[in-house]
Amino acid sequence: MSPRSGGEAAKFGERYEGRWTARHLLYVLLGDVDSVTVEDVGEISLGAEFTVRRGTKTEIHQVKRQIGDANEWELHVLKNNGVLAAAQHHVSRGRQFWFVSTIPAAVLNSLADAARRSPDLQSFVEHMLTSQRLRTGFDYLSGKAYGSAETAWRTLRGLEVLWPDERDLRGRFAS
Repeated sequence: MSPRSGGEAAKFGERYEGRWTARHLLYVLLGDVDSVTVEDVGEISLGAEFTVRRGTKTEIHQVKRQIGDANEWELHVLKNNGVLAAAQHHVSRGRQFWFVSTIPAAVLNSLADAARRSPDLQSFVEHMLTSQRLRTGFDYLSGKAYGSAETAWRTLRGLEVLWPDERDLRGRFAS
């Protein structure tokens, strides 16, 4: 059941975001990442809860617990919430963009995974769009979201989509 709108939803969303952030701060202590910057400044902060640096790689993390009572993020909802624009902004600047939520963005995740496994756009289109749902999703990204297939494919290659359960984030430290 999703939290009621208003204060309850905001509190649950902030708690989820806080747990995801805390997990990455612990990664700093473990030596798995070099740094975490919460609420970075300048253009790097666009659509970002925090920035993670691992060696020469920079990850931008955007966290949204869920959207209303939906059980999946649809591409047009991600576009309307600025997620797709933020992903393109950061990937075009050589960063990885991570979208994290309690509910899946299954089409976006499948497209991103397929794009990362494709050496070029032509191979992606010819061999990786294996279902009507993926073809429709890529057509949407190529048109309404990004304006070109090349931009959509390049953005997908720099995108990670995760939906860890809130109980997993709480982990063994919960009482």
